[in-house]
Amino acid sequence: QDEIERGLLQIAKLRHGGTWDAAPQALRNLLTALNRTVGMSASTRQQNLPVSDPNVFKYPILYMHGRTSFRLSRNELEQLRVYLNRGGVLFADACCGAKQFDESFREMIAQLYPDKKLDRISPEHEMFTEQVGYDLKTIRRRAPETDDPTVAFNVVEQSGEPFLEGIETDGRYCVIYSKYDISCALERQASVACTGYVAEDAVKLALNI
Repeated sequence: QDEIERGLLQIAKLRHGGTWDAAPQALRNLLTALNRTVGMSASTRQQNLPVSDPNVFKYPILYMHGRTSFRLSRNELEQLRVYLNRGGVLFADACCGAKQFDESFREMIAQLYPDKKLDRISPEHEMFTEQVGYDLKTIRRRAPETDDPTVAFNVVEQSGEPFLEGIETDGRYCVIYSKYDISCALERQASVACTGYVAEDAVKLALNI
């Protein structure tokens, strides 16, 4: 079950304690979109691995999301650090902009790279240009108008520059993170309380990443 299919891009999904499978079809939908729109050969056979699994080194990209708090063990942190330093990439987002997951993710990054911090990736980066895919100078994001649970939700859609954060090492981003939802949008299941990118733009953003 851990065999790698030849000639295909492989992406594994990380299991962790923070509702790691909140959007179970998100990665599969992204891989299907890669095959359909970019012409890239990607495997849609999903592997869900804990960070401690030695098989993570078979995958050039690890995908991670969640809604609640989580914490990695010392051994898990060390293996993830080795993976990233060897050339691997971690692509992650907070489902529905979940604050608990966001806080835990930032703590994890601080433990991985105490001398670095998650910095905003410049909107001028080629990641957001037609050089790699779609022109994403402007992108749409949705958010509830209020956080007050006693008030009926009213969703506001805003247009602006894409907002991603990352950790850069040796001239490349080894961590690419969105505090705004991408995963639920990839499933087209974002609720009215979901803070994140609209479905069409979330797909384009994930494809560019």
